[in-house]
Amino acid sequence: MNAAMPRGALGFSLVEVMVSLLVTCVGVLGMFALQGRSIQYTQSAVNHNQAILLADNLLELMRSNPEGALTDNLFSVASTYYKAPGASFATGSSTLSACLSRSRSTGGSAVASADMDCWQQDVRNLLPVSDTLLKASFTVCPSSLPEHCTTASSSVVMIQIAWSDKAGECPDNVCIYRLRSEL
Repeated sequence: MNAAMPRGALGFSLVEVMVSLLVTCVGVLGMFALQGRSIQYTQSAVNHNQAILLADNLLELMRSNPEGALTDNLFSVASTYYKAPGASFATGSSTLSACLSRSRSTGGSAVASADMDCWQQDVRNLLPVSDTLLKASFTVCPSSLPEHCTTASSSVVMIQIAWSDKAGECPDNVCIYRLRSEL
């Protein structure tokens, strides 16, 4: 029995199948690209959030130790918490276990020094930073104008934190967060 097939029921041609396969592959590749960018943006948001928490943590450490942070009720370059732009952090000897078990009850410059050591360890553990970035872009200084340090004593402190960003969201792939607040 040789029945003739109607002309419209011959099925799909190879070209149609290849085109649909190509369109599907392009869609799947687009989804993978979106997923990859999503992961980068999520990491960038996590780093920004860590910077906010670190700056707030240092500010609260300073507020809880006025003897080590203030001179005549003002923050000055003589404070142990002070870190000039472009200067290295003071090298400390606090280990992670010492940071976790230390007493802050005495206050003063010794506690401030230990605070800075432990805070710097937290920064290194939580943010993608290098020694160069720590030296060049981290600042804890008196501030009379937004985004600017001053050498004069002030009741306002500026804490600037920077980290490397691979997502390309920040200029030169270095993100900066600044916190200015009254002590």
